[in-house]
Amino acid sequence: MLWYKSWLDTRARFLLALVVLLVFACGTVIGFPKVRELVTAVEPAAVTADESLRQELEEQREAIRTFRGYAWSQWFAGNFPTLLVLVAAMLGSGSPLRKSGSGALFLLALPVSRARWIGTRAGVGVVELFVVALGPSLLLVALAPFVGEQLQLSEAIVYGLSTFVGASLFFSVAMFWSTLFNDVWWPLLFTCLVWIGTVAIGAVLPEGRGIFAAMMGETYFHGGTLPWPELLLCAAAAPALVYAAAANVARRDF
Repeated sequence: MLWYKSWLDTRARFLLALVVLLVFACGTVIGFPKVRELVTAVEPAAVTADESLRQELEEQREAIRTFRGYAWSQWFAGNFPTLLVLVAAMLGSGSPLRKSGSGALFLLALPVSRARWIGTRAGVGVVELFVVALGPSLLLVALAPFVGEQLQLSEAIVYGLSTFVGASLFFSVAMFWSTLFNDVWWPLLFTCLVWIGTVAIGAVLPEGRGIFAAMMGETYFHGGTLPWPELLLCAAAAPALVYAAAANVARRDF
């Protein structure tokens, strides 16, 4: 019953996010031939005289010439990580035991602990986030032949899982904030601020380091290695935040 109640509370946000990301993934694949044509036709030397910028543009151009590089730069290292963080924030925001909630008294009357209820809600949210992370990634593999290209299934899974692990941290952040506020918007706002701070910290770290770079799979794309420190940090911090959220709910006086 707890699993079903959690599903009812989040299914609209989950289904909407899944459909939107699947549509975006389709658009990314369909746009590959046109983008490759445009990028190939433009010479970096004609765009800028700055040597470092010209070199960067040349590297991006070379990457986009292949579907593997295009899929990574335009999707896995493009909009996908940010979109998935927003999805994670939406799935995690909203206190399940807020006083104004129609099901609060029913949930409090159930013969289960508040910690178990929070854990169940977190479990449902993580499964939903996992589907949203892997679904569009696998769709890229399935649609690549329609534009005459291929994308390795193993690579799509690695990128999707890396983004999922990072996004699960922000899902837990949203859950934690939701135990401190009785509405949806404040946890959502604070989670987005945490995300902005994470991106800002990553900008001053060495290239390929930081949670944002780990979600993009940058080191895997360039060198075939996974960013284990960042992934392990996210994997450890996410359940710790869920535990803290459960402790907050257990202490509250309803």
